[in-house]
Amino acid sequence: MRNGRNFAGFAGGRRVRRRQMALGTAVAITASALAGCGTAGIAGNAPATTAGQTDTSSGPPATARDTMGGAAASNVGRAAATQTSEGGQVTVKVTWPGPSAGPVFTVAMDTHSVDLDGYDLKQLAALRTDDGREVRPSAWQAPKGGHHREGQLTFPASLGNGTPLISPTTRAIELVIRDVTGVAERRFRWTL
Repeated sequence: MRNGRNFAGFAGGRRVRRRQMALGTAVAITASALAGCGTAGIAGNAPATTAGQTDTSSGPPATARDTMGGAAASNVGRAAATQTSEGGQVTVKVTWPGPSAGPVFTVAMDTHSVDLDGYDLKQLAALRTDDGREVRPSAWQAPKGGHHREGQLTFPASLGNGTPLISPTTRAIELVIRDVTGVAERRFRWTL
């Protein structure tokens, strides 16, 4: 014994301190990993958007009419813009490089609560033009990713009769993604 304490008690104190340090490290790593996934889904944090973008899924639809005959989407951008929609605990970001790229979109879906691998955008998406044409995707190329999924959503460049889908007279296009985590319709609209 030394000063009324045995060495076994002292060693036990070191074990407790090691466990506390290990627990603190685990908490710090977990917090860092969650912060790396983003904070858009946490209350009080606005979704990441660029100028001219707004969220169309989490709020009520706009009341103005657009040229496509539906409620005007407030998610409107110029060509080469990324647009964001949040709803159903999922953030969907869509980027379209513009008419020169053809009808090819980069779609990123992120969440902390839903497995996104079961959502096949080839079955859930459509592309509309302002003159009333609507087509389904020809391909959805996205690797499985669980809570984070990103890939290319491709539509046919021309209709069955050879007419270009996006012609020189097309003034706007709208990508519609339906039924992802309970959100009936997410609209992403670009003016040309």
